[in-house]
Order: sequence, then C-alpha cells, then structure tokens
Amino acid sequence: MSKTVEDKTTEYIIEHDEGAAVPDLNALAWPEQFDAIHWREGFDDEQRALRESIWSLKSQLDSIDIKVYTELRNRLFPLARSGEQHHFSNRAGHKLMQAMQATGVWEHLRTLLPAPRKRARGGRGPAPKRPGDTVAFADICGGPGAFAQALLAQCRYYNLHMKGYGITLAGVEGLDWYPELLRRGFTPTYGIDGTGDVFKLANLEALASLTAASNLLLAVADGGFNVGFDVANYQETISTRITFGQWLAALKVLRPGGSFVLKLFDTFSPNSRALLFLSTFIYERVHIVKPKHSRVVNSERYLVCVNYRALPDGWMQFFDTYYEKGFPDNDHSALLIPTSLMQRDARFTDGVREMNDAIAARQKVALQMIIDAAASPPTAVEAVAPPPS
Repeated sequence: MSKTVEDKTTEYIIEHDEGAAVPDLNALAWPEQFDAIHWREGFDDEQRALRESIWSLKSQLDSIDIKVYTELRNRLFPLARSGEQHHFSNRAGHKLMQAMQATGVWEHLRTLLPAPRKRARGGRGPAPKRPGDTVAFADICGGPGAFAQALLAQCRYYNLHMKGYGITLAGVEGLDWYPELLRRGFTPTYGIDGTGDVFKLANLEALASLTAASNLLLAVADGGFNVGFDVANYQETISTRITFGQWLAALKVLRPGGSFVLKLFDTFSPNSRALLFLSTFIYERVHIVKPKHSRVVNSERYLVCVNYRALPDGWMQFFDTYYEKGFPDNDHSALLIPTSLMQRDARFTDGVREMNDAIAARQKVALQMIIDAAASPPTAVEAVAPPPS
C-alpha cells in the first residue's frame, strides 16, 4: 500500500552547540565577502541529494493540468484551502496562528506584560489600560494585512490588547492595507521615500523610528515574490534579499523579550541556514514550524524566534553593511557568513539536517500522492485521500 500523509502542524527546534562562542562578525573578512552570485547558483552541496529528489518529484507535476492538480491537491489535503474561521478569512492568518500556538508565542507575550490591575472597590468593567498593557506588533511586507487581521482578531482570546504598524509596497495592486485595519488604529508607513520598499535601508529605519515609543514585542513577515513554474525550485534563493530584509527589520523594531515570525520558502541555501544560525545567538528559542494550513506539497515553512536578547556588539553595523553591499540587484546576493562557521557547529548542522529531512519526507509522500492520483481513474482519488484532520 502506498504511503500517505495528512495536514498537520510539525515543529522543530534549532540550536547551536552548548557553550558555543558568539561569532565575532566584526572580525569576519574573507576575499569573496561581497562577491554576489546569481540565484541559480545560490545553493551549495549541503543536502543536495535531498533537495534534488524533491525537485525531481515536482518536475513530474509539470505534465498535470493546473486545474486537475488543484482539484487533486484540495481533495487530498483539504486544509490547503482557505476558510473562514475565528473572525478572519485568510489561510495566511491561520498559518501564522498555528506557528505561534505551536511555539508558545502567545503565552510568552503574556509574561512580558505587567500584572493585571484590580478594579477600584465597587467599580465595574475592566481596569483602565496602562501604556505597558498594549502589545505592539510590526507587519513587515504584510499588505494587504492578512497577518495583522489575524493578530487583531485573535489577541482577545489571550487577554491581550494589540496595536499594529506595517510597511508594504505603495501603489501595488492587491497590497493596499485592508480598510478594516485602518479603522482599528493600524498605522501604516511607506518609509522615508514613500515607496514602502524594504530593500532601502532608510525605509527600515523609518519603521523603527515610527515604532520607537511603542511596546513592540512581535514582528511578523510574510513577504515574497510570485515566481513562475519554470523557476519555482529556486524560490528560496530568488527571495534571499527580501527574506534578509524582513529579518533585519525585525531586529530594528523589536524590544527585549520580543518574538519574530518569518515565512521561508525552504532552508537549504547557505544564506537561509545563516539566518537560522545567527538567530540562535539573538533569541532564546528558535523554531521551524510547518503549519497544518501550509500545503504539505510545498516547501514553505516558518521561522519562529522567541525572546529577543538584543544584538551582540557590532552586529547591526555588520548587517547594515551587508544589506547595502551584498545585493547589487535583485538577482544576485553575497554570502552572509562563511559556510565553515556553521559547519563546525555540530548541533546546529545536525538540527537543520534533521528538520529538512523530516519536512522533505512528508512533502515527497504528498507529491507522490498527487502524481499517483493523477495517473489513476477519477474514482481512485477518493480512496487515497486521508481522513480529514
């Protein structure tokens, strides 16, 4: 009998070696430090066989009509569909909620707030709010606001009051913030130049300035590019610049203790691994989550970082310099750190490999399920569909 998988949330811890010294990024200088390479060359040999085995299965989908593929995928994996629940109606919001729930982000946010105030004797209703009672969040590259919508809808279930800020590209169809968010006090910015372009460091600084007086304890980022089917296998490396920009923006806006959720397209490339590695020195806990609403057939996953501990000396300057010099255009990027720095950390390397192995194993089974269903009579699809979760 063929293997099957079903929609479910899976979570993995990423750690560095116990007692590992904090990397001295200021001392890092290697001949090719800012030698940018094209996104087609953005992978190395780390887990190459695994990555290419996924690509091989994906290539077999090319012969399946897109309508047939979508019908099969939705029938086999029903949680891949959007749905209206919990007062918000977007699948992206469900994925964010599942990632936060799996990693205890909501509970952690509660620990950062002052103890609840008691009502005055004979008083009715909740006690007056204090400035520290509100959790501010930043939605980075978030237009039209799926993540912000979900956060504002769900926070009351955790006895939290939230206020949102956001940056997204200006004047792009489909990215305008939901009017409902603006009515609820959500504050957008389009940066110093009015474009909302996070590739410009000054626009990240503008977001940091806007939120400087707020108790900003959560940053979320869902940005990325739509890529054609012919280059879909390279979505991870094509997105290197925007992924790093969102990661850097979070470092600029978070207060100590804060958390960060970032959508990733895969974790094979050296620059993706570098973000995970450096995050383990910046945050107390680092997780990778594959939410159950994230299609098991694709490589999407979420980086969740909990309890921001502030940057080591000199790191922000290093990251700013890299952001300005390491991306001559949208198609080329330099290595963030030497791969040797990660490879000699056995705990980190083993953890990333185990996470990639586990997510890929489920993804490959799901891809094969669709391939087999497409080759079978229509009635056979019902037989291979797993029970709804």
